Amino acid sequence: MDEMLKESLAGFDAVWQRVTGQSAPAVDSGGASAPCAGPPEPRPPEDVLAELIRRETCAGTWAGTLARSFPADGRAVLQRMAAGSRRRLRRLRAERFIATGAAGEEAGDCGPQPGKLAALRALYLQYGRLAEQYEAAAGRQTDPGAGDALAAFAAETRRSAQEARALLIECF
Repeated sequence: MDEMLKESLAGFDAVWQRVTGQSAPAVDSGGASAPCAGPPEPRPPEDVLAELIRRETCAGTWAGTLARSFPADGRAVLQRMAAGSRRRLRRLRAERFIATGAAGEEAGDCGPQPGKLAALRALYLQYGRLAEQYEAAAGRQTDPGAGDALAAFAAETRRSAQEARALLIECF
């Protein structure tokens, strides 16, 4: 059984790194994972901004949709989250236009929306991941104005994640 477990987990590192956007680890001739040669190549700021726009769009869409199915207190919190997402999207699009000259709207595919509790949990996780991405992007910005805006967005989305978590807890 231990051998079966080892075999099933052998490729996990490569899969996990693909999922998280990191480079795949080098594999030695024996099939075992060797340490990565170095950190993954940083993505250009415009790619990072496009990804943040896509994720923020999904988070705002989910918050707005969920707001329609909650009672008044929860609805107000979710509507505030959706409004925050719309405001951050306007600024992100402006920063992307400044950086690249691209003014397109990247809606992306947000995927099917699950049931109410699962959707609220997904929203909580989405805002948490988004906050982490804002923090990472803020540290890589060369434009101080964009870096400050992304750091502020990280704090806002962290608060939204905590609000979604609190709503989820109230559902039980």
